[in-house]
Amino acid sequence: MTEQLYRHIQKLVPAFNVERSLLQPFFKTKLIKKDELLLKEGETCDTIYFVDQGGLYMFYNDHSHRQVVHFALENWWITDYKTFSDGKPAVYSIAAMEDSEITYINRKEYEILLSQLPLLALYFNQLHERAYGAALFKQKTFATVSKEDFYRQFRRNYPELTGRIPDAVFASYMGISPEFLKELQGAFIS
Repeated sequence: MTEQLYRHIQKLVPAFNVERSLLQPFFKTKLIKKDELLLKEGETCDTIYFVDQGGLYMFYNDHSHRQVVHFALENWWITDYKTFSDGKPAVYSIAAMEDSEITYINRKEYEILLSQLPLLALYFNQLHERAYGAALFKQKTFATVSKEDFYRQFRRNYPELTGRIPDAVFASYMGISPEFLKELQGAFIS
């Protein structure tokens, strides 16, 4: 377990004060290269990933075209939550959008930790509540505002993301062509 992850847990659950050495065996850390796949659609998803450094994105393939649905930067978690919980084949893939350092835990170890450490269960519950709320907000926003307004809101709400997400990945996330994204970027700067 990295110091960064431990601090993130304590930030959300200040009462969490477990010796890091007790947690260390449950978590693994590794470096991954840009474009490396962590999870491929159709594989078993039994791992949840924390981004220590870098960025990941989640997508599904639609006629050989990647449809991006989610990002994760530093201090964010990412997995295919549907299949992480039910053990069925993944419906999404996860790839690195830049060289990254991640910490991860598999489902079995995750369940052991949550059963033994209620404050860690509280931490993950807070993460999942935030993620679910954000997903619902994105869905509503996508349904009720123009692509131009969505782009403006995204840039305003997530300025740290806009410079780091490759244009092709962001265009897919918005459901637009890279050319239209260039137009939006130009209009935003003007």
